[in-house]
Amino acid sequence: MIPTRDARLDLRMTADNRALISEAAQLSGTSLTDYVMSVVVRAARQDVLQARVLRLDPEAWDDFMVALDESDTDAMAVLRSRVTRWDSTAP
Repeated sequence: MIPTRDARLDLRMTADNRALISEAAQLSGTSLTDYVMSVVVRAARQDVLQARVLRLDPEAWDDFMVALDESDTDAMAVLRSRVTRWDSTAP
């Protein structure tokens, strides 16, 4: 089943950028909307992945695991007790 397109994103750009994007869409054999969506969604996925994934070499991973196993300092205990913005309930 094809998802319903139920949201809009309006952009202002230069005529030169619009012409370039239109040419790229035409060369790829897709509509302007499909071309922009494929490029933007791919870039967004990459940005989100880079923000969410922690990459460490084996030595850094070992150091990270040791740090996780250590007892909390007083400062860390205070930080852990705080409610984060994403954990708090919206009013």
